[in-house]
Amino acid sequence: MARFIFLFLITVFLPLSAAAGQEKDLERLVQLIDYVGIDYQAAVADGQIISAAEYAEMTEFAVAIEAFVRKLPASAAATSLQDQAAALKALIAGKAAAPEVTSLTGQMRSDLLKSYALSTAPARAPDLRRGQTLYQEACAACHGATGEGDGPLAQGLEPQPTNFRDSARAAQRSLYGLFNIITYGVEGTAMADFSTLTNAERWDLAAYVGQLAIEVPAVERGEAVWRNLKQDTRSVNLPVTLQSFTTLSAKEATLAWRDGGDLMAYLRRFPDVLYSQDESPLMFARTMIDVSWQTYQQGDRKQAYSQALTAYLEGFELAEASLSAVDAPLMKTAEKAMFTYRNSLQKETSLQTVRAHYDALQSLLQKAQDRVAEKDGLTPTAAFIASFVILLREGLEALLVVVALSAFLIKTDRRDAMPYLHVGWISALLLGAATWFVSERILQIGGATREVTEGLAALTAAIMLLFVGYWLHSRTSAAGWQKFIQDSVEASLTKRTLWGLAGLSFISVYREVFETILFYQALWAQTSAQSANAIMTGLVSAIFLLVCVAWLVTKYSVRLPLRQFFGGTSALLLILSFIFAGKGIAALQEAGKISQSFTPLPSLEWLGIFPTWEGLATQAIILITAVSIYIRSRNARTKTHPV
Repeated sequence: MARFIFLFLITVFLPLSAAAGQEKDLERLVQLIDYVGIDYQAAVADGQIISAAEYAEMTEFAVAIEAFVRKLPASAAATSLQDQAAALKALIAGKAAAPEVTSLTGQMRSDLLKSYALSTAPARAPDLRRGQTLYQEACAACHGATGEGDGPLAQGLEPQPTNFRDSARAAQRSLYGLFNIITYGVEGTAMADFSTLTNAERWDLAAYVGQLAIEVPAVERGEAVWRNLKQDTRSVNLPVTLQSFTTLSAKEATLAWRDGGDLMAYLRRFPDVLYSQDESPLMFARTMIDVSWQTYQQGDRKQAYSQALTAYLEGFELAEASLSAVDAPLMKTAEKAMFTYRNSLQKETSLQTVRAHYDALQSLLQKAQDRVAEKDGLTPTAAFIASFVILLREGLEALLVVVALSAFLIKTDRRDAMPYLHVGWISALLLGAATWFVSERILQIGGATREVTEGLAALTAAIMLLFVGYWLHSRTSAAGWQKFIQDSVEASLTKRTLWGLAGLSFISVYREVFETILFYQALWAQTSAQSANAIMTGLVSAIFLLVCVAWLVTKYSVRLPLRQFFGGTSALLLILSFIFAGKGIAALQEAGKISQSFTPLPSLEWLGIFPTWEGLATQAIILITAVSIYIRSRNARTKTHPV
């Protein structure tokens, strides 16, 4: 059993760490590209070097960018970025005009964000007041109280701190670019990283800095533009999305949107209006599905599928709980439509068929958006239901595993082994808290990473549950099973086995804790202040119900005759193995790691049954194994006690 723990750590945490490391590298790459695109004009003018220090920095960063893109996994996107990095290096070496460098870096950034699923927007509207407080505490000493780069520590610094009031340079900065600089700092300068701040705080700070150069007349004109756009909120082709808001500079917005400069000025000053127009995860899902359809029409089927997958993982899935609380049937129908649309992208499907699936999906997502919007955010009742269901759904399976193992130890008078079991689930809760800390302060865990972690954990738990279920069931058919209980259980439950039980307890609980934390983060981001207490009430109510279930199962299961207890416990663990196997395959399919071949069968999520051949085949193996165990034990009893 200890080997399973080691296997879990290798197969789950190393991919999670690798995914986090790659996202960090990609964010650093975007940061360097942005920095070169903005600051190159301070190094070269009219083909001549005007600042040797700035030019040396541009040359150094061009080399770093080229090194970063060489590390990217082989793909068409990576090859294109490598060519662009080489071209950028050549432009800088040739002292090219600043517009050429700016144009190329803008294209590179756009290609990066399009090809790799990075988290480019905060979950909540940035708080400019908190950003101002953070600025005065952490930035004013160098950048000045008003952001003009004239703080008391600015004298003697090379390069000089940025003047955030410089409208020309401010027009070239995106909020996402500012966020990355705040997160990672700038090597070779006095700009330190502020990774100790939470993600939300860094976005607040970036948003505050990003609006310092904005003038009031532009904001007033932008407000009129926004009011006109609001009259067409039902269009899926609205130019403004959370991603475009954070990743476009004001200069790029001028080219991308009608009256884009003024509109960006208004949104930078009042970001709340963009977040309050609807639930952001659903808006993101609609936008990415639209992008996916456009990509498919251009002939890039693989990229279109990846974008549709991102729409589900980073958008719709995060809104499932809140939508289900408002309209559960609509949530199920829309979720199925997303599966259908993705499936049509994977196959050699005609453009007409894909368009039909696209239209149907967008219509459902619009209905979902309208249903949530009707409530003006989650009502206290809907927030309570969503919170209650999330914890109850995620916690029940883990609870049954831990309670079954606990009852077994109590029934066999091995209470001395209970600490091992407790170490498992308590460690899972502690690691869950660490996961929350990492996702809040260090990085935003992407949907694909989340699903891969959940999938591998579920499959590992399924294997371990199958093994333990077999071991328990074999006791029911062994000759002299009462003697085994009295004389052999002490020898059977060795330290190695006990640590295996701890490992099973840990894996079963951590999988659910991991998913629960991320879903609660998404739920909290979609809830108004008046509904916050309802979330906590739902959470506490679910915990109370889970404790009651644990008490009832433990109390009445240990009263069963020993043979029936072993048989019932083994059956429960085998059923849970069946459920975990189905959910594990489904999670890996949602992450795009396993192909999906759909069947006409219905979905039964409470049993882990999803309508794909891959998942059903895996569960069939579990079922056949369980039946074989039953037949084997029955034959053994027949031989021992012939009729």
